[in-house]
Amino acid sequence: MPGRHASARASPSSPWPKRLGLAVVAVATLGAAGLGVVSVVEPGSGGCDSTLPVTVAADPGIEPVLSELADGYTEAQPAAGDRCVEIDVTAAAPSDVLPTLGTDDAPDLWVPGSELIARSSGAANVERLASVALSPLVVAMPRAAASELGWPEVQLSWRDVLDGGSGALADPAATPEGLASLVAIRTALGDQVERAEMVQMMSAASQSVLPSVDTAFETVADGGPIGAFTALERDVVAHNRDAPQSPVVALYPSEGTLAFDYPALAPGGQASGTDETVRSAVSDFVVFLGGSRALETIKDAGFRAPDGAAAEVSGIVEGIQAGMPTLLPDPEPAAVAELDRQWAALTLDMRMLAVIDVSGSMLEQVGDGSTRIELTRDAALEAVRLFPKSSSVGLWAFSILQDPPRDHVELVDVGPLDEQVGDGTTRYDTLVGALESLPDRAEGGTGLYDTVLAAFQEVRSSYQPGKVNSVVLLTDGRNEDDPDGIDLATLLTTLTAQFDPAEPVPVITIGMGPEADMDALRQISEATGTTAYQARDPREIQQVFAQAMIERQCRPNC
Repeated sequence: MPGRHASARASPSSPWPKRLGLAVVAVATLGAAGLGVVSVVEPGSGGCDSTLPVTVAADPGIEPVLSELADGYTEAQPAAGDRCVEIDVTAAAPSDVLPTLGTDDAPDLWVPGSELIARSSGAANVERLASVALSPLVVAMPRAAASELGWPEVQLSWRDVLDGGSGALADPAATPEGLASLVAIRTALGDQVERAEMVQMMSAASQSVLPSVDTAFETVADGGPIGAFTALERDVVAHNRDAPQSPVVALYPSEGTLAFDYPALAPGGQASGTDETVRSAVSDFVVFLGGSRALETIKDAGFRAPDGAAAEVSGIVEGIQAGMPTLLPDPEPAAVAELDRQWAALTLDMRMLAVIDVSGSMLEQVGDGSTRIELTRDAALEAVRLFPKSSSVGLWAFSILQDPPRDHVELVDVGPLDEQVGDGTTRYDTLVGALESLPDRAEGGTGLYDTVLAAFQEVRSSYQPGKVNSVVLLTDGRNEDDPDGIDLATLLTTLTAQFDPAEPVPVITIGMGPEADMDALRQISEATGTTAYQARDPREIQQVFAQAMIERQCRPNC
């Protein structure tokens, strides 16, 4: 909806511009009720001799109501000595505020949407004064569709949001609502889901991600097709007020949810001469925001009070439940940052050459009777299904009998998966067919070192800026090449000499089973600034593959 997430505007001279026309406020410390009623005092009129500007950077969603309250602050505060305080509220995303923290350019007060996300993004040297509002994260759905499912009694879980592709997220890399959705899903599922499965769910979600929450609401308002999507409860209320002809409703996951807590944070770094004066003014304004009159205004705008209370007109009329939903425990900021990192890795534009061992030892039966090459094939097929079709992927198979005198054979050249490669066939279809053929190719010894160097040089020679160019190599053995092949020392020296940090080509190696030469694989990966992995148990192959997918973001030196 226009205005619901308006962009911040800053003048060239200051990141937090002053409003045109003085809204002069006299400051006094009131109790939490904040109910004083007085007249407006102009500077120099006898009530105060000067103006003290106080800058507030606020989440774009709550900025309009805070600006309204700042304007009304004059009616609620009496004069105090010779000071008149001007509260200037500017809409600002965390990316606007974070670079200023700890400097004299920091706002005097910062009200982000979520303290958890702010701190996980790097916010430091800030003091929490209070929460000024709450808005739970919900699953929004057009009312007609929700009614067919049994709304308002219908129950759903966070797994339902991602499973089956029926739910959509706003981009976690660009929106706090999207990142909070990932955090809620990860927190709710807990030990029920392995890391690899979570990566798979995130990969699937990345293929239908929404640019923003506004995009989803606009689609609903325009009558377009859309299923469930995550949003803030406050935005459900705002949409229903702006577009009552196409209402949405809020569904509350059964495991609980997270809530944006709109914390009042006092950043450090103000000029030393005004520190205490500004801090006092900030504190008084925060006290005012906690008063009953301010809280009624906040609730009327569709937020909840910090104690979870909603406006009296809320409930089914607004498309939400009147009572505060159950909240999940807040995870550590480090866990949020890790999810953010994983998402970034899974959505990077990828250019990868997969190199898979098809030596005779890969025919060994392991685990449930499947061969190692069959398990590798299945893990690779599952991974490829999760890649965005814009990804560029190629495939080599290697053993000393593949294509003498070479130790490898190119099955699919590196290129976009959705590119047509002949007679209506895409590279994706060709890649799937090549992977399915791997068990039939298994024979011979492991020509490891020559293959590693050839793969590295192939990707390096065709390096594409703006993409993550990498080699992912899977093997269960150690080098068994003929005497004419290079040795490990020569390989490592060559990789080190040719590796360019400005155009990195990491060689991510995966050793499968106890016979893999992990010492050599670690040295190979370290020479290209990355990591080697080992799947000792065949059941670990999928999880290790998922970890290797995450590491695609290393540029280099994970």
